[in-house]
Amino acid sequence: MFSTALWLLAIALETALLVQAVRGKFLKHYSFFYLYLGIVLTRDLSLLPIYYIWPKAYGYAYWSTEFFSALAGCGLVWEVYKVALAPYPGAARMARHVLPFPFVFAITRVFVKAWNSPNWIPGRTTLETERDLRIVQATLLIGLVALFAYYAIPLGKNLKGIIYGYGLFLATMVVNLSFRDYLGESFHRWAQYIQAVSYLFVLTVWCSALWTYSQIPESEFAPRLEVDYQSLLRTTREKLISAQAHLLKGIRP
Repeated sequence: MFSTALWLLAIALETALLVQAVRGKFLKHYSFFYLYLGIVLTRDLSLLPIYYIWPKAYGYAYWSTEFFSALAGCGLVWEVYKVALAPYPGAARMARHVLPFPFVFAITRVFVKAWNSPNWIPGRTTLETERDLRIVQATLLIGLVALFAYYAIPLGKNLKGIIYGYGLFLATMVVNLSFRDYLGESFHRWAQYIQAVSYLFVLTVWCSALWTYSQIPESEFAPRLEVDYQSLLRTTREKLISAQAHLLKGIRP
């Protein structure tokens, strides 16, 4: 009953966040975040009857849908970078080209490992995939927070709430998935309660931060990020040109 109550409360908070975003007409400002929330809500609503009516099928349904939830989380992290770096086209361009590689590498590594394994287990494979994806997401979020802390750039109430809430969610998920992988089924029940309670706290943070739309304030230090990026780009080009010149000089007779 306690786990069911936590589950239903999470569904109620997810619904409230989506309804409030539609009513306030700010769904478009964080479309990937609300898409992620919609996917999680749909997943919760579909898994709840399976858990009680077809309990034997619940494990398969859970891990099958958990993979898509983790992928949707990648979109959420991408949107955080997109929104936060919007005023800085140079840094945003670099992020757009670099960010996909860690996600693709994490998915590819786990599936290659599963393909070459004689004892392929869908649940365990999904667990490893999700853990790797969550670690990549957490690393990128930490990098973003460090970047904006260094340049003293305000994130705004909405974006800050998304980052802090999802950061807490990722930290809990990584710890839970690591213990699940190490301890197996003996930790499963504890993991369910820890995950459910922490997720409710995350939803509370989101409700507080995203109940109304708040624009990201401008910062007087903002241009410094773009200046540093252009300086890095210029230095890199100069070194590449110099290396090319040395290479051509060595090839010529």
